Amino acid sequence: MRFYAACLASYNNGRLHGVWVDASDDIDAMQDAINAMLRASPFPNVKVKHPETGEFVPSAEEWAIHDHEDFGKLEEYTGLAEIAEIFAINEVAEEHGIPLAVLREAMSDANASDAESFISDNYRGKYDSWQSFAEEFIPECHDLSGIPDWLQGRIDWAGIGHDLEVSGDFSGIRHADDYSLYIFWNH
Repeated sequence: MRFYAACLASYNNGRLHGVWVDASDDIDAMQDAINAMLRASPFPNVKVKHPETGEFVPSAEEWAIHDHEDFGKLEEYTGLAEIAEIFAINEVAEEHGIPLAVLREAMSDANASDAESFISDNYRGKYDSWQSFAEEFIPECHDLSGIPDWLQGRIDWAGIGHDLEVSGDFSGIRHADDYSLYIFWNH
């Protein structure tokens, strides 16, 4: 995961100047990388104290996110604390094989400290369709052994899957890359 921090003074003067910053949970390290890029701006507009020499040096002062990789949705002025939060959520998402964009959408406004419990409490799994979810979920909840095999073959799993989809008990999120369906409880 990384993002492109662009110098706005350069951008406003028709020149691209910025740096790709590796996302992490270390806000200071990300800020240091951005500050170094701003001090190297071809269009400085302020003087700042250099962190190593202590002397005042020319620097630009404003930056914005102009590109990113693997964040899902990220706004131009997303703060570094939020980026660190997204990074932490991504760590949990990767552990469970859930794409970051899917987990962020499912969690809504929850934070990284809630991600692990959110997954353990709400994540049902990855499926091809609501029908395949129904075929797995219904036998977990109901004893189908009393239904003869010949009749089990006539169960309308697609219809049951549709009923589960519209019941309000679950949320299904399709991943854009492979169109897999990730299902979460809504409780």
